Amino acid sequence: MNQDYEESWKELSYELHLPPEELRDILLANNCLRPEHEHKKTIHREEKELTDMPDTVVSDKLWTKDYIFDVGVNFLLYTVHFLLMLWSTAYAIHVWDVSISTAGLASGIFIVGALFARIPAGRFIDFIGRRHLFLAGTAMFFLLIFFYHLVPSLELFLLVRFMHGAAFGITSTAASTIAAALVPLKRMGTGIGYFTLGVTIASAVGPFLAMNLIAAEEFSLCINICLGIALGIFLLSFGIHAKERVILPEEKADIRAVSWDRFFSVKALAISCIALVGGVCYSTVLSFLGAYTNAIGITGIGATCFFLFFAAAAFVSRPLTGWLLDNYGGNIAVYPALISMAAAMAVMAGAGSDAELLAGALLLGYGYGTITASCHALAVHCAPMHQAGIATSTYFVLLDFGIGIGPYTLGSFVPSLGFSFVYLAAGVLAAAGMVMYYCLLARRRRFSRHQMDRDSQAKTIVEERRRQFYARRFAKSANGLHRQAV
Repeated sequence: MNQDYEESWKELSYELHLPPEELRDILLANNCLRPEHEHKKTIHREEKELTDMPDTVVSDKLWTKDYIFDVGVNFLLYTVHFLLMLWSTAYAIHVWDVSISTAGLASGIFIVGALFARIPAGRFIDFIGRRHLFLAGTAMFFLLIFFYHLVPSLELFLLVRFMHGAAFGITSTAASTIAAALVPLKRMGTGIGYFTLGVTIASAVGPFLAMNLIAAEEFSLCINICLGIALGIFLLSFGIHAKERVILPEEKADIRAVSWDRFFSVKALAISCIALVGGVCYSTVLSFLGAYTNAIGITGIGATCFFLFFAAAAFVSRPLTGWLLDNYGGNIAVYPALISMAAAMAVMAGAGSDAELLAGALLLGYGYGTITASCHALAVHCAPMHQAGIATSTYFVLLDFGIGIGPYTLGSFVPSLGFSFVYLAAGVLAAAGMVMYYCLLARRRRFSRHQMDRDSQAKTIVEERRRQFYARRFAKSANGLHRQAV
């Protein structure tokens, strides 16, 4: 048995979730192993048989068990993330009496850890195995929560936050890559929209729990709740069976190569920069809402229900965003989202009542919910199908970078210029995002519906040719084994 055949056999066996002996019986029963003189006459039939096996047939069904479980894991993962974002800021001030800027660092360093983990995760996820990386990430995410009870100093607290952020980055990148593989290509906008809907609900549930528990100074209870949720994430992850991508021998030989395009998707970079803008605006609100409402004297329904109104608007926007993307293209989703975010920042900067603050929440919820769902789907759309992991990583790296730098950079202006200036600056950044989107993407009609349909068709053809190439190589190796056996 030659080495090329062994590698091909193992890869196909793993991809189809079949034991090698059972796979061999299937191929023999379907006459896929033939003598050399019949090889050229039957290669087309062999390719068809291999590519038409049950586990490789492309389906238009969206709501599968694996997809539903993945959506659930994503929701729970982000619930813990958002809860700890607010908790860490308040906890650092409560225990170590640090400044607002340093407390913002305690919140934002989690995102920095996620950013550092996403870069290699997107590059190596298909080599390690999507399911393997996913399970490892959920285990790390659960275990690291225990260390929040043990840290004796601010420095160690920041280290734990960084490491926990890295575990979050690995898990969320794997979950998103799996979702992109599970969603039919023609329903990518809708599928990603529903997938990110879990993030929207989490963005209300997590901060709502955090603000009420922090107000009661139940800091230990927050961690215990996060432990229970993280355990649920770990257990659910075992029920998700990921679609693994075939890795060709040339790709394995290239695994140690280091270059920009092996860690970042250049094609997804422009739309990911728009996600960065959304991340800055959202994190500015998320990290300082409690301090801002106290400063302007709004501590009633406007403060306590802000994230519920935010989530309600985002909840409506996510399915609508998917439908717009799938039927009308990207422009009709991205432009209104950026306008809504700029308006939200302006309204919040001048808020003087509960009603004005809640109006800002609705505008922000629609804008941020739409911008993240559309940028995620469009980033995956930009890249070839076999680079879905790298495209997903690129999107999240830029989004996380925006969320991470927002509280620390804009927060440094609060002592001298006040919260209103910070929100206005974020609004100006959202307006600048419209100009950026037009210059980088819209003027070239990159996301018109006609162009997106053409791109989807081309990607499908390219991916099919990759599969046929792999089938051809496998058939040759299989015939080599047959000759040895004869």
